Amino acid sequence: MKLIQVGLGAHGRYVGSQFVVPSADFEYAGLVDIDPKCLREAAELFEVQKNLLYTDYKQAFQELQADAVLIEAMSPAHYDVCKAALNHNLHVLIEKPFVLNMDEATELVELASQKNLKLMINQNYRYNSNVLTLKKVIQDRSLGKPVFVNSQFYYNHTGKPYQREMEDYMLLEMAVHHIDMMRYLFDCNVMSVQGKTWNMPESGYKGDPNVHAVYEMESGMPVFYLGSLLSKGNQTPWEGIWRIQCEEGSIHLDNLGKGYGVYLVDSSESITKIPNLVPDLEDIHGVLREFADSIRENREPQNSGRDNLHTLATLFATGKSSREGKTTFLQSYSIKN
Repeated sequence: MKLIQVGLGAHGRYVGSQFVVPSADFEYAGLVDIDPKCLREAAELFEVQKNLLYTDYKQAFQELQADAVLIEAMSPAHYDVCKAALNHNLHVLIEKPFVLNMDEATELVELASQKNLKLMINQNYRYNSNVLTLKKVIQDRSLGKPVFVNSQFYYNHTGKPYQREMEDYMLLEMAVHHIDMMRYLFDCNVMSVQGKTWNMPESGYKGDPNVHAVYEMESGMPVFYLGSLLSKGNQTPWEGIWRIQCEEGSIHLDNLGKGYGVYLVDSSESITKIPNLVPDLEDIHGVLREFADSIRENREPQNSGRDNLHTLATLFATGKSSREGKTTFLQSYSIKN
């Protein structure tokens, strides 16, 4: 299938060169970026002809023959680019965060539905081998039922200029992965959140880079989350470190002595590292394949825009809870399944 990529900064070039170019499902119909230099560099890297390069995405959507659009542009541009792509009858795969408010997200989901187009969010951690293994171990219930979860993430990140101006910075740019992981691991949405976000003097960020929250899942299980993008010292892997406390022991995504991965610890404190139980889909390769299959089979992709409304609503509810100093319930967002 023919794909137009919008957004060719460092991350966009990485995704293009490492995942789109070798994809068995897609080939480039054209490239778009507002920076001509980035455009030329990407075209050379991807071996795309000069007549397929555009600085105006609307013109590209109008003139190029394509099936779908991959949006790797900065987050504040997601809504406009996605809406234009859907209005040109193009399927859309969009980088997280989906968009920056619920009204825009709901509008785009309904527009895609009306046009029978596929709208998928690149929540690539769902295709990470460690995450897939962790999910399977949780489902096996070898240590009994999960009773609570603790998840932590620490990283010292130098944000891009637009990220430094974003509201809910940590939530939308990083915790979005962990909140989506939470929903995916337990096949369950969040019912309520008691959250606290905060900044640091001279951080350089308008939005808060730190978050602590207690999430109550619809199953009643609590999840305790602590994340920071301004943490010097020991840093975690991108997926974070997780402890799933079960009735008869604990399941971990961490390094408990034999490298980062999934571990079982039983009631006698015996530690067992679990080998990866599923193939390594290399994250975005898995996303691209799912996107392609959903188009061919005319079905909703696994992490569709509609599904992602629940992740997005949880992020905004966390920020709302922090600002108001009280528990926020997700029903107030009236998400239509």
